[in-house]
Amino acid sequence: MKTLKIYIIPLVIYVLYRTYMFFVRFIESEYPKNLKKADANFIVAHFHQDELVLVHQRTNSNFCTMTSTSTDGEMMTRFLKFMGYKSVRGSSTRGGATALLQMIRTCSLNKLNPVIAVDGPRGPIYKVKKGVVELAKQTGFPILPVAVTYSSAFCIKKSWNKAMIPKPFSRATIKFGHQILVPHTTDKIKLEAFRLELEKELLVLKGL
Repeated sequence: MKTLKIYIIPLVIYVLYRTYMFFVRFIESEYPKNLKKADANFIVAHFHQDELVLVHQRTNSNFCTMTSTSTDGEMMTRFLKFMGYKSVRGSSTRGGATALLQMIRTCSLNKLNPVIAVDGPRGPIYKVKKGVVELAKQTGFPILPVAVTYSSAFCIKKSWNKAMIPKPFSRATIKFGHQILVPHTTDKIKLEAFRLELEKELLVLKGL
């Protein structure tokens, strides 16, 4: 049964997901010019709420996500592999420092762009965790805040992140914020300032 869950369910979800998203209209604001270069590395920072939509927009790319070491994390890793993403297994709540170090090494060595749900994996919603600014400090990659607004969407209210799923034939607008560069010499006090800056930028993009 576990084998069925790990190997079959991600494929089924992938097919259903791609089919469903075919009926959603996606609109993106202008992509930052300095990040269009093939060798440009950056960190995509978004709220967990927008994860389901953002996955669709960068298939078969050089983006790298972090997934948990649980069975659900294994299924998510396989689903993301179908979508063309690379994944690092780890948890920000258990062995978070080790997972972050692995993400830094993997992305730096392979020229991958980390994608971070900044208020995950358990919230509270819209509260940026410090891991993303630490990742930016260690890699030297700028942070690109990204958010999604919806013309009409379902909201999974029972989930901590209030996950949003655009309704068929609705519009999902993806917005890019101002890039945030965290110098390698940044101390803890300034790291907190960058964390708050990112949180504010994402809230503005979401219209909250």
